[in-house]
Amino acid sequence: MALPVRNEEFEVKSRLYEIFGLEANDIQDVIMQGLYARKACTPNHPRTYAGYSQWADTVRALRDKTSPKGWTSSEDNNFSLCIHPSTNLVIVVQTGDKETGFSARNPSNKAPKGTNTEQAIWANQKQLLLFDKLPEISLDEGHDKRIMWVLLYHVTPSEIRFELSLPSKIVGGKIRSWQERLVFPAIVLDQIDIEIGDDDDGNDNRQEFEINIERKI
Repeated sequence: MALPVRNEEFEVKSRLYEIFGLEANDIQDVIMQGLYARKACTPNHPRTYAGYSQWADTVRALRDKTSPKGWTSSEDNNFSLCIHPSTNLVIVVQTGDKETGFSARNPSNKAPKGTNTEQAIWANQKQLLLFDKLPEISLDEGHDKRIMWVLLYHVTPSEIRFELSLPSKIVGGKIRSWQERLVFPAIVLDQIDIEIGDDDDGNDNRQEFEINIERKI
């Protein structure tokens, strides 16, 4: 049975630290660094570069944030992973669709993903079927024992919404259901001109800042 969507600040912070050893501010900072990379792009950059740049710098920022805590990274098969010290818990960054960050909705990745994502979510299914709750993290059990979480974000002209969630089902390259979702408060983008196109998806996630920011209540 799926665990609840978690959006209360205390509960999100508690689960984030319990599972990953990370703070909520860590994730917010990672998301903001991706946004800054997008803002640095100009109209003279290639059309697809702003979205790709945001995705790439979000991945980079996540690795910078977690590597001092013993996390590592992998680019096997061009699949960009951030790997927990246990080696059996990983985070992947993906652009989310317009439902991302809304607790009452069912988000998905914006663009269909390929074999890497599908295999990782199938491994999630296999692991989750064996346990009533998330299995304990253990060392050196192989990639088929990995649990993959997705740092999903969706940017609009007025805000960016994001969540760190555990996918449980994928169909046709699109995530259809989630075991658990940690939904963060949206970050309001005040007086920022953002151009958002259909090309907003970068790499295996082909994946829009002076910035005034306030928490959305």
